[in-house]
Amino acid sequence: MKLPPLHALMCFESAGRHLSMKKAAEELCVTSSAVSQQIAKLEDMTSMRLFIRSARSLELTDEARIYLRAIRPAFSQIAEATQRLMNEGKPNKITISCTRGFAIQWLLPRLPVFEKENPCVEVQISTTNRRVDLLSEGIDFAVRHGTGRYPGLESECLLNDCLWPVCSPRLIPREHPLSSALDITRYTLLHDEHRMDWAIWFNAVGFSGADTDRGPVFVDSNGVLEAALAGKGIALIRSALVRDEIKNGSLINPLRVSVDSPVAYYLVYDESAVLQRMSRRFRDWLTATAAVDRNEYPV
Repeated sequence: MKLPPLHALMCFESAGRHLSMKKAAEELCVTSSAVSQQIAKLEDMTSMRLFIRSARSLELTDEARIYLRAIRPAFSQIAEATQRLMNEGKPNKITISCTRGFAIQWLLPRLPVFEKENPCVEVQISTTNRRVDLLSEGIDFAVRHGTGRYPGLESECLLNDCLWPVCSPRLIPREHPLSSALDITRYTLLHDEHRMDWAIWFNAVGFSGADTDRGPVFVDSNGVLEAALAGKGIALIRSALVRDEIKNGSLINPLRVSVDSPVAYYLVYDESAVLQRMSRRFRDWLTATAAVDRNEYPV
């Protein structure tokens, strides 16, 4: 691959962003003539006109506009990676993005262990259901629920996933324990934003007669978990988020039946995120903690 001179690219990116040779020169601490010369070199190399010049304005050609949009992410990545490298040894702040449900039900209960071992590190949790742009938003790590394929990013499986029907032990009378999927249909079904999960579960266990549209819908898994704990019905929750409740007995899996899910929780990050030693330590702690969970709790 033949790469253009970095200085010529810097001049083009700055002039294209400002639509001004003068402002680009001021930003790069060179003369306007030097900026023009570098852009001329880039035009000569690409055999492409990049700017339309007039006495009072500077405009990008259509080809240059597309080219500028394509190279900007590379400049952002270089700047971000350099900043991460320069921050090594300074007060450490790590930002992780995840859903509110994952934060409350899994990450926050375990985070004090890391904070106790690393008191100089500040971990900030950004909760959202949208897929964040790690580099442009300054996010070090994200936990994503999917198949693990995230082009351009590193991904490591944290928690394998399966669907568990769970409820408060107070909901099921001891004299009438559940013995089949049919028994579950006699109770209120609780739903989170993955409303189709109940249909998937009943289909997987070979029961086709359930009305899976009935029952209240909560905005996230945290709401449906609270409803299940309060004895309002039976919830279908991803196993990684209720293992502690199953362990302490506040929730039960009344049929001891689970259905494998094609998706899992993945830790996702740009490679530059682990330039800092403390970021690597946080990643290693997170994956090791998740590995313990994967092996500790049976269905």
